[in-house]
Amino acid sequence: MGMKELITNNDGRLSTTAFIQFFGALLMAGVLVYTVWLDRSYVGELFTTFAIFCGGGAATKGFANAMQSRNGQGGNGD
Repeated sequence: MGMKELITNNDGRLSTTAFIQFFGALLMAGVLVYTVWLDRSYVGELFTTFAIFCGGGAATKGFANAMQSRNGQGGNGD
């Protein structure tokens, strides 16, 4: 899997959703590592926020796709 596959749709167009999720997760991971390095007291809350961001994005996308399939509308290709 190449870097391009992480941020594009099946037809090769740039996916804004995937781009934002991928680089948002990278940014949040960097902030988390930085706060651990600084030995801040709120690392636990940041880790929880990071986990919710990563898991919540996938869960809501999966729920939306399931609802669209159930209604017979199909996906938006993003």
